[in-house]
Amino acid sequence: DKNGKRAKKVALAKREWLQGIENNLIHILYSLTRHLDDNSPYDAKARLIAKFVEDDCIKCDRLLELFLKYDTKMRQAEIKYLRSEEADMAEAEGIDIEFAALHARLQGGGDLYHRASAILAYLISSSKRCCGHITEQLKVQNSG
Repeated sequence: DKNGKRAKKVALAKREWLQGIENNLIHILYSLTRHLDDNSPYDAKARLIAKFVEDDCIKCDRLLELFLKYDTKMRQAEIKYLRSEEADMAEAEGIDIEFAALHARLQGGGDLYHRASAILAYLISSSKRCCGHITEQLKVQNSG
């Protein structure tokens, strides 16, 4: 059925677009947290942190959601690799399996996980309110 195939293509395109937006968002926020400090012009650091505190820390919640999502994806990618024939062949060829597993983790979401965790650390170290909220949310989700 043509409509069913078209709907699947549209859904896939939307999912890929949203994935791209998430990826770009994490990269931009990571860059901001790497370069903004107390001496940044126009109180840029304080303004960024204020965005995460407003509306009952909803942006902290979304960032934490992404952090946990990419943690899961990263772990699943590593497990999938370690159970694959590719891993068996690499080990038989004398390739460092831990290094290959690290590569699988990074490709499977580890890069975004690392960046999201760095953003969370920046917020935790910069704002008592963010720190309290993020810590509490991790406890609620049994992740911290």
